[in-house]
This record gives sequence, structure tokens and C-alpha cells, in this order.
Amino acid sequence: MISPEIFYLHIHGEQRGPYTIPQIDHLLNSGLIAEETLYWREGLEQWQPVTTLVKLRKRANPWLRRIIIFGFVLLIGFVVQFFGSVALLGWREANQHEYTASSAYWRARGIVRGGALAPGAVVDFGDFAGSSVELQPPDGATVHLHGEITEPTGQVRKMTWTVPLQYDAKAREWNGGPPQEVAP
Repeated sequence: MISPEIFYLHIHGEQRGPYTIPQIDHLLNSGLIAEETLYWREGLEQWQPVTTLVKLRKRANPWLRRIIIFGFVLLIGFVVQFFGSVALLGWREANQHEYTASSAYWRARGIVRGGALAPGAVVDFGDFAGSSVELQPPDGATVHLHGEITEPTGQVRKMTWTVPLQYDAKAREWNGGPPQEVAP
């Protein structure tokens, strides 16, 4: 009985096999046999080109994938470089859940940024060491922040704010304000 699924290949001057169509497809499209390789099976009068049995698929450019990955990594790096520090500062200002001086400082910055600035103004705060945080147990704090405001007109001025805060232990969050401007 002749099986339509059994094929033989002519490779380097000798007959090899038997192979199935999926095996031949794999051999051809992975580059293990050449396009010019011939096949035969029982019932055929002569050897035929293997490309009449299975389709040769176009191989993907190996550099294209690398270029796309490199471009994606470069784009992510640019976004992180450009927006990363701003996003991190915003996250720290909004997500303080402990009754500590550091948490009070970061939450006070968020309160000033959210309510004490004119539209379009940009603030550059001083660091934690240059600020003053007075914890008033069991749940209060007063934070004195220093910074520079750049007005929408381009004018830069130094500013100090005093921000009264209350810590809600049950909700684990700082609330407070409004910030009070103090002459520097």
C-alpha cells in the first residue's frame, strides 16, 4: 500500500527518509535543506523540487527585531529620564502613610503644590534637611517648607510656607492646610 504521507529526500547525492510533510517543512524553513533539494514518494515517476511540496516562507530579518527592541528600550529610557523624577516626586507627595517627619514633609509639599500656587506657576522645593518639621504627638505636625516659585511671567521669587497637618491613624493619611505663606 502506498502512503501519501511518506517522502524521501535527495540530499548530498543520497536518498534519505522517510519524512512527513511537517518534517520537510521544518527542514526547509529552518535552513537545514536547500530550496533545490528534491523529493520523491511512491507513485511518482521522478524526483520533484521540495518547494512544490511545501512553501518556503520568507525569513524575518534578524536585525529588524533587534532594532525594534532597541528603539522601544530607547523610548522607555527617554520617558523615564524625562518624566520619571516628576512622577516619583508626585507619588511621594501623595502617598505618605506613616506618622513620621519625612512623611509629613512630603505630604506638605503635595498640599502646597495642590493649593498655594497660581495657575502656571512652578515650584522648586528645598530638600528635607533645609525644612523644619515639628511633630506634635499624637497626631499633629507643622511643616515649614522653603522653595522658589517661577511665575508664568518668568519672575522667580523665594518663598516659605507653613503647613499645619493632622494625621488620621485609622485611614493612615495626612490631611491639612491650607498652607500659609511666610516671608522668607
